[in-house]
Amino acid sequence: MGMFDWYRPAGHLECPICYSPLREWQGKDAACALFVWKQGVAVPIQQAVDDDIRTLPEVVQSTRLPDAFQIYSHDCPLHRVTARCQTVSGVWTATRIIEVFDVRTRKVVSVDDV
Repeated sequence: MGMFDWYRPAGHLECPICYSPLREWQGKDAACALFVWKQGVAVPIQQAVDDDIRTLPEVVQSTRLPDAFQIYSHDCPLHRVTARCQTVSGVWTATRIIEVFDVRTRKVVSVDDV
């Protein structure tokens, strides 16, 4: 399995089809160093690794998210949910669910169709 980062969007997000809570989010568009990003904060709030392999603090403090990135959640047992996120001046400011993959039918459901 490849590396990724963890994401904590602001507010309460749920599957737009069955309303299951979506609490765990991952993504591969940023550092992919197991950083934990929190919406509204410019730098990672932690790194989910053992102390002996943790990134140097000055590197963490200089790391930023891209202007736009995608995150995904597998919390819903029936759907895989993808969200698009945006930053302003390096701070994560917006999260919008854009796609739902139905694991039973193996089809993508557009959020616009829900």
